[in-house]
Order: sequence, then structure tokens, then C-alpha cells
Amino acid sequence: MITSYFAPKRSKGDNCKVEAPLKRLKASSTLVDLDSDVQELISHLTCESWKNALIPHLNKTSFHELATFVAMERKNKVVYPPPKDIFTALNLVPLHKVKVVIVGQDPYHQPNQGHGLAFSVRKGVAIPPSLRNIYKELLANDVGLKAMPNHGFLERWAHQGVLMLNSVLTVRRSEAFSHANRGWEEFTDEIIRLVVSHQRDKEIVDGKSNGVVFLLWGKPASKKAETIINQHKKHSHVIICSSHPSPLGATKTNAPFIGSKCFSRCNDALVSMGHLPICWAVDGDIERANIA
Repeated sequence: MITSYFAPKRSKGDNCKVEAPLKRLKASSTLVDLDSDVQELISHLTCESWKNALIPHLNKTSFHELATFVAMERKNKVVYPPPKDIFTALNLVPLHKVKVVIVGQDPYHQPNQGHGLAFSVRKGVAIPPSLRNIYKELLANDVGLKAMPNHGFLERWAHQGVLMLNSVLTVRRSEAFSHANRGWEEFTDEIIRLVVSHQRDKEIVDGKSNGVVFLLWGKPASKKAETIINQHKKHSHVIICSSHPSPLGATKTNAPFIGSKCFSRCNDALVSMGHLPICWAVDGDIERANIA
């Protein structure tokens, strides 16, 4: 069963070096006939659980064409994020550790901004307007944020199982959506499918499901994820939708982001499914916060 809600009515060292095996992965699944562009691109996907699960897609002609396109763009243009940061979202959150999925659009397209986590920027970089609104909503609902942070680095969320996934993983400098419709959308669709279908390998314990919470902000994110999730109706996931947190949409539509209480509702849903809640503060020790 999928529950859909609309705006109102581990330790930090846990990474992808050691993985629980994916039971549904066929032992014969291997990467074949990879050209140099594909090898270079996926060399930065270091999380074995994701790489293994994505093998069928990585072998597709469409992914090879995407890799060739990205390689050519890097030769002739400035492309963000740097190659080592393209798959940060996946490398920080193994498939079997995903608890929450946030879907963004494409990476920030100015220098030193994007580093592979949707909505996040590294410390020392000005906090983007959308992320400021995210912080405002967190402050309003008091779910671990006591004051406006002085940075926009969200890696602490990733270490708790929050997959911050952009629909498109690269972009040309100063040209938003310049790498759209080149194959990234199909790749990230497959990631969402894997998150959704992976739940069939998890048992329901004490009447609680081990589903995932999807925080979908804006129509593109909602359309992308809900279309895939609705293909797997037998799985228990929670979808929380609102408008996008950008200044243009955060207070508009019938389901505005500001006032949505999406973060406290997300934690309520996680607890009901048997997960620990997310500590949404961006600073502090995760273990001391008693967050897995």
C-alpha cells in the first residue's frame, strides 16, 4: 500500500565499503563491452551496492551515449559538478540504507556550488535561496534545527539514509537544464525503481513496514517519482508532496512548501514504519544524537 500526503490539511562512518548483499542481484550480472567514456564515468560510482544493482542499466546503449555526451561536454565546456562528485548521493547512501528520498532537478550551475547532493552546497559557499527556505521550514517545525545554519552542507542527512537525488546529474556552467534529455533522467528513474522494488526483500516486522518516505517538492519531482512508485502498489511507501522550496513557489499553489511540515511528517512516517527519525540539524555528531 502506498500512502500519499499533501501539504497540510548510522553512524557517520557508515559507507559503501562493506555491503549487505542484494538478494535479487543475479550472480551472472556483469558489465560488458564498456568503452572508455563509460569506464571513466562509472569509475566515480564507488558504492558497490548501487553499481551492482545498476549493472543492467549501465550496459544499455542509452547509458553509453550519455557517457559519450558528458565526456564531450567536459572537453569543450565547463561542466559541474566535478567528475568525482557526480555520484555523491549514491556513494554516501547504500541502496539498503535508503530511508528518505528527496528529488531535485539538476545541479547548481555556478562555480563551487554543486557537489552531487540535491540542494546542498559545500561549506563556505553562499546558501542558495531554495535551501534557505528549507531551513526556514525546519526552524518553524523545530525538528532538530534550533537556529539558521551558517552553511548549506547537507552531508549529515545523507549519513542518516537521506538520498538527495537530482533528476539530472551534470550541467553546463551558467546553463540550467543544459544536460536534460540526454539520458540522466532514465538513469535516475532506474535508481528510484531500485529503491522502490528493493523493499520486496525486506520483511514486515511486528506489523511495521520498512518502506521509504519520498519528499517530493514541485511538479517535476512529484511526476517523476509518483509514476514509478505507482507501478509498485504492493509496497508500503509514504509520499509527501508540496510546492518547490524556491522563492518563486515556496508559498504558492494549494500545497505550499512553507507551512507543509514535511520534515516532521516525514519523521512521523519513519517511526510508524519502524525506522529511527532523521535528525535534520546539519551540524553535530550523529551518534550522540542517537540517529542510525
